[in-house]
Amino acid sequence: MYQAQVLDEKYFKIFGGVYNDFRKRCHIDYKFELDPLDYNDFIEYFTKGLLSCILLLEDDIPTGFLAYSAALEDAIELYVVHCLGAENIFEKKNCLVQKFLELTAQKREKALVSYPMLGIQAQYKDMMANYGFKFIDLGVVVFDINNKKVLKDFYEIKFTDLPIGYKITPYRDVYFDELVEVVFEAFKNSSDVNFDPRFKTIEGVRDILEKITNSIYGKFLPQCSKVLLAESKVAGFAFANVTGDYIGNIPLVGIIPEHRGLNLSEVMLKAVLEDIAKLNKSGFIRLKEVNASVDIQNESASRMYAQIGFKESYTYPQGYLPKSGSDEF
Repeated sequence: MYQAQVLDEKYFKIFGGVYNDFRKRCHIDYKFELDPLDYNDFIEYFTKGLLSCILLLEDDIPTGFLAYSAALEDAIELYVVHCLGAENIFEKKNCLVQKFLELTAQKREKALVSYPMLGIQAQYKDMMANYGFKFIDLGVVVFDINNKKVLKDFYEIKFTDLPIGYKITPYRDVYFDELVEVVFEAFKNSSDVNFDPRFKTIEGVRDILEKITNSIYGKFLPQCSKVLLAESKVAGFAFANVTGDYIGNIPLVGIIPEHRGLNLSEVMLKAVLEDIAKLNKSGFIRLKEVNASVDIQNESASRMYAQIGFKESYTYPQGYLPKSGSDEF
C-alpha cells in the first residue's frame, strides 16, 4: 500500500504541500525552535547533497517524508519523520524508517544515528526501540525572563564569593583553542557522547564550538557567554545564544572535573542570565524565555538549573542507534 523512495526531481512540485504542512506544524507539534528551511531552500540543500530525503508515496502521491543528514563522519542526524494525517500512522512511519535503515546500512557500520524525538515524535519511541534505538530522556528547562517575580527572586540569589584565584570573564576568541580542550574534558564522559560523538574527540568539539561561536546554532552572544578562569587558565564555560522565535538558549555549561564541587557552574550561569536580562530589558534583544536541555538523570545539572530559577517545561527522548557491530547494539 505504501512505498518509500528517495526524493527525486519528478516529485519536486507536488512534494511542496507535504513539506509545508510540516513547516506549519514545526513549532507546536514538533517543538522546533529554529524555523526549518523554506521549501525552495530545502530542495536546494537536497540537490547539493547537504541533506537527504525519503518520500512516502501512496498511489505515487507524496504523503510523508523522512529528512536526515549523513554529512558527519561518525553520525547520521535524523531530523524528522512527518506524515499527513493520522490514519495508519505507524505503518507509514515504519515504511519510512525501514527505507532509511536500508539506505544508511553501509554508513551505519561506522556511524551512529542521532534522533531527537521532539514533540509528537515521542509517541513513536517504542516503534524506534524495535529497530534497536536507545534513549536518553532530556528535559527542556525554562527561565521566564519577563516575569518580574522570577527576576526578583533571581536577583536575590546569593552565592559565596569566587575562591581566590578564580575569575569569570566574557567570552573572547583568544580563549577558543583552550576552550576546545576544556569542553572536551568536561563532556567526554557525559551522556551526550551517545548521540553526539563529536564530544568524543578534540576535532569534534572544535566543530561544535565553531558552530556555536559563528552563530550556526543561533545568534551567538559573546558578552553574555562566560569563561571561568583558574589562575588565568580556562577551567569552565557557559555559552549563550538566541535561537528562532525570540528564545534565548544555553547550549553548553561545564567545568573540568578538578574544579567541580564549588558551585562555580551556578555562579557562571547566574552571570550569563544577568547579562541576558540586561540586554532584554534594554531592548537590544527581545526574548520570550531562556531555555536549556538537561539529561534528567544528571541530578547535579538539574539541581543547578533549578537553583537559578529554571522550571522544567517538557521532556523528550533523545534517540540514538549505535553503529552496527557496536558493543552497545
